[in-house]
Amino acid sequence: MVRTPHRLSLPVAAIFLLTLSGCFFSREPVRHLASDVCLITPDLTQKQVLDILGPPSHQKHNPEEGGETWIYYEVKKSVLRKTPYIGDRLGNEDYELITISFVGGQVRTCAYRALKEGEFKALGIPAQ
Repeated sequence: MVRTPHRLSLPVAAIFLLTLSGCFFSREPVRHLASDVCLITPDLTQKQVLDILGPPSHQKHNPEEGGETWIYYEVKKSVLRKTPYIGDRLGNEDYELITISFVGGQVRTCAYRALKEGEFKALGIPAQ
C-alpha cells in the first residue's frame, strides 16, 4: 500500500516556519520596564537615568517644584490586536508605565504602574 502525503501538511508547515521566523528575526527592541524600574534609585542623575532607560517617551516640566517628570511607557498588545487590518477592533492593549520625577537634576521619585487602555488614555499622554 502506497501512502500519499497529506495535502494540508505543506501549508501548515509553511505557516509554522513563517511564524517562527518572525520570532527570531524581529528587529523591535525589547524593553522590560517592570524590571528596569528597580535600577532607578533616588541618588541617580538625569544622565544616569538616560544611560539606563534611554530617552523618555514623554517629558513634563514642573516649574512649581523646580524640576521635571519623565514618563516611559510600553504598549503590550494581545495577539488579536496584532492582527493585520482588523486588529484595531479586536483584542486589547495594556500599558506599562514608569514615572520619574527629578528635582535639581536628581531622581526624587520613581513609580511603576500597569494600566488598561482606558486608564492610560485618561492620563492624556500623547501616543508615540
